[in-house]
Amino acid sequence: MLSEELLKENHEICLQLVDKFLSVCNKYNIIYYVTEGSALGVVRHHGFIPWDINFDVHLTVEEYDRLNEAMEKEELGEFVWWKPKNRMCALLMKKGFVNHETHPNIDVTIMGNISDNYFVRKIQLEIAFFNIKMFKLKNTDVKRKYPYNVLKIVASFFPDSFYFGILDMFKHINQDLKTTYLTAYTPSFHGNSELIKREWIGENITYGDFEGRKVRILEKSHDYLAHRYGDYMTPPPIEKRVSHHLVEKIKFPDEKNKK
Repeated sequence: MLSEELLKENHEICLQLVDKFLSVCNKYNIIYYVTEGSALGVVRHHGFIPWDINFDVHLTVEEYDRLNEAMEKEELGEFVWWKPKNRMCALLMKKGFVNHETHPNIDVTIMGNISDNYFVRKIQLEIAFFNIKMFKLKNTDVKRKYPYNVLKIVASFFPDSFYFGILDMFKHINQDLKTTYLTAYTPSFHGNSELIKREWIGENITYGDFEGRKVRILEKSHDYLAHRYGDYMTPPPIEKRVSHHLVEKIKFPDEKNKK
């Protein structure tokens, strides 16, 4: 469990990131939605979940592409826009805190279309889930027992670009159709709980309060949060009040030759 001092520092940095993100989105009229734990924070805490360590947003494919173009055009100064090749997510971070113990960031993820056919959708979700599991097995140093130790060996034969390429492939599935569901194919994939009904987005612009900042949320946030978390207004027991985000060291291209 993280100390209060570390969490306070994390939240202060994250708020700086949120302010930068909002300023870019407002300047270019980019449509985003606060999601996952941050959406829960907006509704239940009007800010951070006290033990959370980042800020989550989702965008459609078109809006994500516009945001990426804007970020690459903007003078970011003390901030870093990190978008790995073939990875269906990006991170906004602050220089000097990239490898902070709590890894403060804005996690920016695409909402991609997914088939309305139940059986096809289930196959797509299973492929994405297996792909994520193999990627994690390959890139973690934790010793595994059978059969995971065997799968880890198999996974090591494929480069990271292979796994990210599969994620990227889902970006183009039914892209031009108005499917009932969208989903996020990210390295933190959680299966059915990642599904977002298009009707939850709604037709009206809806805002919520996040630490005194006006942020955009799904119009039907109640339905989304109930689907993802169940009884979301009841906080978990104290022993489960920990962040579920993976904190990992990021190595940038210009660091490859550094020892």
